[in-house]
Amino acid sequence: MSRFKILCIATICFSSSSFASIPSPKTVEVFTTNETVSSVVNVKPNSKGLVVNVIDKIDVLSEQATASIPKYDPKRFGSFQNYKRFAKERVIEWAKENKEAFKNTTTGITSAMNYELKSVPAVVINGEYVVYGDTVSNAVRKWRKKVGRNNV
Repeated sequence: MSRFKILCIATICFSSSSFASIPSPKTVEVFTTNETVSSVVNVKPNSKGLVVNVIDKIDVLSEQATASIPKYDPKRFGSFQNYKRFAKERVIEWAKENKEAFKNTTTGITSAMNYELKSVPAVVINGEYVVYGDTVSNAVRKWRKKVGRNNV
């Protein structure tokens, strides 16, 4: 066998074994704000184990709920009682449509409190390793360095 073939085979074997040893986190939980979510979550949104918690989403949802109710217009609603009835029905309908979003938001806030996070953005890997103020990819890179040194 030529030296070139041996060198190629050795390179493939060693590089594949080094790729195999790079750990992947089981879970990556991101805690961020609506304003910074696009800059913090710099990986595919459907990445395995990724959970994005936008902790101020409840404010956004409240604004959307308010915006879904038109202002009182006597020509449209007639009496103010009719308007109140319409607004109440609209809020109930909107709440049903957005029930899952509210649930996810409150779950994220609860998780942030349980982790006792000091600030956002924060990335929590495998429920143990926290990186503040960085992107998801950088946080995972830092975690992998620590795992390589068995410090996590």
